[in-house]
This record gives sequence, structure tokens and C-alpha cells, in this order.
Amino acid sequence: MDVFSGIVGGENVIQDADELDPFVKDFTSKYVGVGSIVITPTTTEQVSECLKYCNKERIAVVPQGGNTGLVGGSVPLHDEIVISTKKMSNIIDFDATQSLIKCEAGCILEVLQNYVNDLGYNMPLDLGAKGSC
Repeated sequence: MDVFSGIVGGENVIQDADELDPFVKDFTSKYVGVGSIVITPTTTEQVSECLKYCNKERIAVVPQGGNTGLVGGSVPLHDEIVISTKKMSNIIDFDATQSLIKCEAGCILEVLQNYVNDLGYNMPLDLGAKGSC
């Protein structure tokens, strides 16, 4: 859809069937859905604009992070638009006095763990999919 290319740039809109495959099934390939467009915004503002448009036009959206879930929760079932946060993976700030880290929605858990470990801190969360979730 041209409207999304205008918001996030054409390079951040996926419509090619071969490229859509990883976004329309879960980590185990047990749940396979239907999707014809994936948007990969790079900023919060782009996400907001895409969601405003989808809300206005009553278009269903499936948010997707690492797509490592095992229950099909991020699989588009009825050709919803997938909004993937995979390109929003930056660490923004770490406040050592409060032990708070601020990062974008698509930041990988293992990246966060390594970042705080290098500063002498511990990220108290460990998942099998930490390298991709």
C-alpha cells in the first residue's frame, strides 16, 4: 500500500511473497497464517502514523517483535497488516543510579544482557529465545 511507503519508506514495506514467509508463521512453523504486507518502521513516530491510518480505515494490525512465541500470538490469521519492530533495536539510555535501561521495542534480550553485563549489571531475565526475542 502506497500510504505505508509514504510513512515508513518503500524499503520498509514488504509485499513480496517470498519475503513475507517468516512473518506469517510462528517460530515452530506450527501456526501458519495469511499476510500480504509487513511494515518495518524505524521510529515510534512511524508506528504511530501507521496505527493512526489503520485505526481510521479500520484495518486490523498484528504487532510482531522477535516472532519467537510458541502459541501463534503474532501470526496474522486474516491478512492483517503486520507491524514488525525488528528495525527498532537501539539502546537509548542506561541510568546506573536507578538501574534503568531505555531501549526501542525491537531490542534483542541478549543484546540488552550483554550491554548491562559490560557495565557490571545483570539483566534478570533469561529465555531460550534470548538471541532473537
